[in-house]
Amino acid sequence: MKKRIGAVIGLAFLLAACFSCSGVTPGASAGEDLIKLLPKGSLGVLAVDVHRALATEAAAKTLQDPKAKEKLDEFVKMSGIDPVKDISYLGIGFSPGAGGGEAEGGIVVSLRYDRDKLQGLIKDKAPEAREELYNGVAVYSRLDGKGVKPGLQAAFLDAGHIVLGSEKGVKGIIDVHQKRADSIAKDPALSAALKKVDKAAIAWGAFAVPRDLLQKGIASNPQLKVLEGVQALTLAFDYRLNAFVADIQAHGGTKAQNATLASTLNGLKSLGAMFAAQEPVVGEALDGVEITSGEGFTRLAVNLPQSVIDKLGEAAKAKAGDFVKIGKDRPADKIE
Repeated sequence: MKKRIGAVIGLAFLLAACFSCSGVTPGASAGEDLIKLLPKGSLGVLAVDVHRALATEAAAKTLQDPKAKEKLDEFVKMSGIDPVKDISYLGIGFSPGAGGGEAEGGIVVSLRYDRDKLQGLIKDKAPEAREELYNGVAVYSRLDGKGVKPGLQAAFLDAGHIVLGSEKGVKGIIDVHQKRADSIAKDPALSAALKKVDKAAIAWGAFAVPRDLLQKGIASNPQLKVLEGVQALTLAFDYRLNAFVADIQAHGGTKAQNATLASTLNGLKSLGAMFAAQEPVVGEALDGVEITSGEGFTRLAVNLPQSVIDKLGEAAKAKAGDFVKIGKDRPADKIE
């Protein structure tokens, strides 16, 4: 059983990394091309320049960790792909769940890969996986080897693209690729939101906010009324001048509605500041958060220098160590 679980974890790591390995030229246009493969009707989309992300100081430190390096080396040995050298862009789409259920999604990535080798790894690591043809494209399901539901699915879209996600997400991307369905480029609301995003960032995207869904949320939780003017969200995350920066904006609403939303967010920021007395680094991090608003927008801008990120990491490790120590020191019969 442990070997089976280990194999499944290994396969998941392999697929997650493989679907991020790209042979395309880095740049915003590469991300936009992938985004256009996502189906119309998606609630939100996200593009990630993985090549640039892995080149940041924070990522470099993570990859230097012996355990991380061991996993990376194992992946390279299994797949013949070095993620650090080959990864470029990936596009992610989120769609409404059937019958109001949980949201579904798909990831599409351009890459150079050995199809036969990856198919062999699937058969070796997840023998329970099922293969079916969907409009001529091989789709693999039950990759986790559990139950009878399809679960996580993967598809070799063509010689340069692989898709990963839910059944709806994977098949939706295949349909767009084969021009059997419209892409998000034909979605007026989401396309309009994407025009406002900084596509030169490492990661960027947009989410549409359906009015009926928002109204239902406000009806069940009146505190959400501060969001009543929001029509879309845009996100941009980057690493510039040795600092992590983010630009998150809510679009829509009147100047008064957005002032109320900004006031609420600043109130939450003030609550977080109360922890600064115990953890000074929390105060440093909050100093890098600025919340503003105006006609048609509410903006949350973040600027965290690498030095602050490092301090936050050390503080998190210290807290984790304290919890472990408490757990060890606490009598077994007292642990609930």
